[in-house]
Amino acid sequence: MYKFRRATEEERKELHGGTHKIWGLWGYGISESEDVLFLGRAMTVFGQPDWIDEDWENMYSYFIVAEDEQDNKIYLEVYHGQSGPAIGGKDGENYRQASEELGQLILSAEPADYVWEGCYYDIPDNIKYTVKDGKVYVEHDFPEDMDFENIEDFM
Repeated sequence: MYKFRRATEEERKELHGGTHKIWGLWGYGISESEDVLFLGRAMTVFGQPDWIDEDWENMYSYFIVAEDEQDNKIYLEVYHGQSGPAIGGKDGENYRQASEELGQLILSAEPADYVWEGCYYDIPDNIKYTVKDGKVYVEHDFPEDMDFENIEDFM
């Protein structure tokens, strides 16, 4: 069982040695609405992200410290990357376990209200995500000259 908290400036440096995705929300077969709710839930647990950007593939990041009963520290990053919400860290069973617990903690929280506007530049698709009173509103603004029949193939 881990306790989780925001990393200090000094602790954030521990994450800059390279991390990889340990736990990814999209791997659970979720909808875009669940993806949108994940940030709201993370905001409930940890407040505003350490940084937030308009690029959908690099939307936000939280630097988190997981501490076990012996005060051993594991450094994790909760972020939104190319495959959606994820938790990154280093290799090892303790990192996998801490990531799973952190993911479940976030998923169990009620989502905070927020509005995010940005772009998925590969298409490009201007996107607006809104969470208000636990409800998700998603707006997409695709270029008029898009030439494909099913936008879901690109999402």
